[in-house]
Amino acid sequence: MNFTHNSRKHITKKTVAGCLCLSLAFLAAAPLSAWAGPAGDIPPAVTVPDSGTGSGPAGPGGGGSVTIPDTPPAADDSFYNQAITDPIVHPVDKYSYEQMEQDILALAARYPGRISYQTIGQTLDGRYIYDIVIGNPGAQKKILFQGAIHGREYIVVPLMMQQIEYMLAFQDSGSYLGQPLNALMGQTAIHFIPMSNPDGVALSQLGESAIRSPELLEGIRAMYAADVAEERTALPYEQYLVRWKSNARGVDLNHNFNADWESLNPTLNHGSSSDFKGSAPLSEPESQALANVIAQNGFSAVINYHAMGQVIYWDTNDNKKAAESYDMATAASGVTGYQIMGSKGVGGLKDWLQRETSPIAGITLEVGRSACPVAFSEYPAIWEQNKGIPCLFLQYILTH
Repeated sequence: MNFTHNSRKHITKKTVAGCLCLSLAFLAAAPLSAWAGPAGDIPPAVTVPDSGTGSGPAGPGGGGSVTIPDTPPAADDSFYNQAITDPIVHPVDKYSYEQMEQDILALAARYPGRISYQTIGQTLDGRYIYDIVIGNPGAQKKILFQGAIHGREYIVVPLMMQQIEYMLAFQDSGSYLGQPLNALMGQTAIHFIPMSNPDGVALSQLGESAIRSPELLEGIRAMYAADVAEERTALPYEQYLVRWKSNARGVDLNHNFNADWESLNPTLNHGSSSDFKGSAPLSEPESQALANVIAQNGFSAVINYHAMGQVIYWDTNDNKKAAESYDMATAASGVTGYQIMGSKGVGGLKDWLQRETSPIAGITLEVGRSACPVAFSEYPAIWEQNKGIPCLFLQYILTH
């Protein structure tokens, strides 16, 4: 199967085995047929909410809890525990937009016919938003992994790029918990949008020098002055920029979706480093790009990568995919050890998708412990916790 990139512009460069109500079910499913496609650390015991009947504070089934014993499971020989010879993706602190572009090109060159990419939108400061597709692009089952919708949460970008490279490198030879990797990948179209907010990432990483547009730069300076005057920040300007979450126009993109949007921060009426919801839902090119690619593909599930807290959010008001999203959170908690949180999200991508007329199940994974930007010294632990997440959810959509 050959498929090539479709880009409007050519660019210049973890598991506790079995996760209660979800994992045991789909691991017991009939083996997947192989696809003839083109050429850790053991966690401690974790306690997750019981999936009984009725409703509880933690989830749709939640009263009480059940503890997964800390008996070491059999050695996991899955592909992500192997070593890649001469890897392309090298996770580093402040892994940049430009490095991501270079790595996308290099992966496409090394694995022709196994990866495609397209630009799905362009930011106000001229950067492209990339949708990377691996697996079987023609498959009926599709899943989206999305990250860095908040600028300062850029530690998730190398994580997602490394997840992509591992799946490509071991597509033919690798296995996941005893099943051929190519069987999973051959029956799913796997989309990754590692950097949904490239302007915000660049601004957090590099400060003012990242901004190309004089008008945008003038606006950013005015936002800082307004936030200082309103006592929304007491940080020096440089540190204010380091902690930037929004896009270059000062809109918090994860407040820019139509999920109780009107109720969000009604007194904040100007751009800011965080929390400003914009002039209307989907007012920004980045949120529009995400909405469009989701509308075009009909994803079975969407997994959102954020930082920080080592928690998993799964719920929102009027969640039409509550049971599925909670099952996904339970499974991901069993792999990562992250705590499940049932807060009612407002204005976010996950929240919007769970409420839509054609709702989509999803969760938000918050990686890291330190304040954002998460210290790069945490990256090895983040990788160990999250390396198996893509295949966990490939199995989910293939068995549900």
